[in-house]
Amino acid sequence: MTSESNRKDPAWQYAHLVEENNLNKFECNFCGKVSNGGVYRVKQHLAGGYRNVTACPKCPSHVREEIREFKSKKKTQKEEMSMLPDFDDMDMEDEDEDDDVVEINVNQHCKLTSSSQEMRARALQRFARWMYDAGIPFNAVNYESFGPMIEAIGQYGPGMKPPTYHEVRVTQLKKEVKHTEDLMKYHKEDCAKYGCSIMADGWTDKRGRTLINFLVNCPRGTMFVESVDASSYSKDGQKLFELLDKFVEKVGKENVVQVITDSAAANVLANLMNVNMENTYSSKIQILHTQIKLF
Repeated sequence: MTSESNRKDPAWQYAHLVEENNLNKFECNFCGKVSNGGVYRVKQHLAGGYRNVTACPKCPSHVREEIREFKSKKKTQKEEMSMLPDFDDMDMEDEDEDDDVVEINVNQHCKLTSSSQEMRARALQRFARWMYDAGIPFNAVNYESFGPMIEAIGQYGPGMKPPTYHEVRVTQLKKEVKHTEDLMKYHKEDCAKYGCSIMADGWTDKRGRTLINFLVNCPRGTMFVESVDASSYSKDGQKLFELLDKFVEKVGKENVVQVITDSAAANVLANLMNVNMENTYSSKIQILHTQIKLF
């Protein structure tokens, strides 16, 4: 359950939890869109103007302004609360500590902006240093989940202990697997209701292996299913046909409207086999040789 202070966030007035104990998933009261990312993402949805978040098309203008004003005030409050000492440079035995505190309070208004910048610069340095040390790709900061993570750490404040090896490897991983399964459940429901397309995208990795990514697309979006090492039979039309047949059966041939592949020779041969084996697939399924782009 959330604390009373958290409930004061205006997002709770205009959205509700999809599941009582899942504080990550909210449904907008105006348009019914389900958002992942907690109240952070809900406020972006209501306020609008964010590149990676769909703005609510039914949000009243006064609500939109209320959310934007709340976010602006919250940002100002965070800047005011960021007047913290640099613990790396602090002398814990300095007996003049109280004098320093008085000086900060007297000159707080003048030093606020520069201090906030210094605090952010220090945080960025530490974060970037960790990225370089761990070999994390630079584009990781563009992930949709990155912003909410930084927001959550900032809301916790000073003294947060980093996650342990066990927590990220076991505890949190199990929770994310459950979360992913829940997302897939909604995709499967839409596949059965509206039909879907199977997309097979082949590529070659640095080791020279031919890999095929299988995805399923439906009105809810595109869902990754599995990546298969097809090095031994990537040029064998019969085996590719059997592989496609396997995934059609896995998704449910009654749900599959079409199978989309690139125009590789083996895929063309697989299509010919499909035409000659009408009983293998539902009569409405046809392999379309269309070059697809994955984003």
